[in-house]
Amino acid sequence: MDKEGKMTKNLLKLPIEEKERFFDSFDMVQTDCDGVLWLLGEPFDGVERSIRALRTNGKRVVFVSNNSVRTMEDYRAKLYKLTDHTVDDEDVIHPAKIVIQYLRERKFDDALCYVIGSTNFKNCLREAGIQIIDGPDEPVPEAIKAVAAVINDGQPVKAVIVDFDYNMNNIKLLRAQLYLQHDALFIAGAMDTVLPVGRMRLIGPGCYVEVLEKIADRKPIVLGKPGREMSKMLKQRYAIDNPRRVLFVGDQPEMDVQFGHISNYQTLLVGTGGVKEDDLKQLASTPSMVPDYYIDSFAGLEQFVRDVMVYKARNGEKSGP
Repeated sequence: MDKEGKMTKNLLKLPIEEKERFFDSFDMVQTDCDGVLWLLGEPFDGVERSIRALRTNGKRVVFVSNNSVRTMEDYRAKLYKLTDHTVDDEDVIHPAKIVIQYLRERKFDDALCYVIGSTNFKNCLREAGIQIIDGPDEPVPEAIKAVAAVINDGQPVKAVIVDFDYNMNNIKLLRAQLYLQHDALFIAGAMDTVLPVGRMRLIGPGCYVEVLEKIADRKPIVLGKPGREMSKMLKQRYAIDNPRRVLFVGDQPEMDVQFGHISNYQTLLVGTGGVKEDDLKQLASTPSMVPDYYIDSFAGLEQFVRDVMVYKARNGEKSGP
């Protein structure tokens, strides 16, 4: 059930009249990538046909990921195959892009930032002209004097930025803690506490953020899903006046569905990330994680669009609101 007490609806099981009303109720699709369009880099069968069906029938498709580890070259290569080589870089969003936009808008892009993140995340900031320091990635001597010299370095850091870091370690958290105690801005990118990778569930960057929140007694500005600030910036970026005319598609209730609800978008959960239709009843106590609609896979949207188009053709209608 959602926050209004309604049950999540299986999109492909709706009566055709309701399918048509739903199809006409949105103009833009914002979709997650990992677990929705592909898994471990391998695209799910049929995804390209669904994207084509949506676009052909008037829907703008934007790709909103929490993964700044993946390079734009990698996103571009994967999405070109799924979109008939018509993807625009402006329609591919991940936290590093939003962080850069946020810092620039606040004239903060010439300030020194301490960054915990992947190589690509940090490269994105550097290429945008953001001054950053990072590390250490190598072990330090196990002596308090040696540790203190690294973490209490007196650098004029104005912002601490935290995202996923393959080489996360305790010294980085200690450095971040001290900078935050000196009133540095606290920015978080991806907030996933768990990263589903196949059958594995790995520690996500949200865990690092939670540690720093507790020890520094600070709340971060969240510039990844499900952050309100990210939501505001996407609405500004795409000139979204009526958020109800946006459909957000994702595979994780905690990140994607919550982000959709925070944004006042309509929400569609796909089952390819591990959360199936039968699992939704377990989310009833957390309405913000209950999607409006469910479908087994993004590829199933092709059949949904085809059903609506056939119905419209029989009734002499045009697609769109």
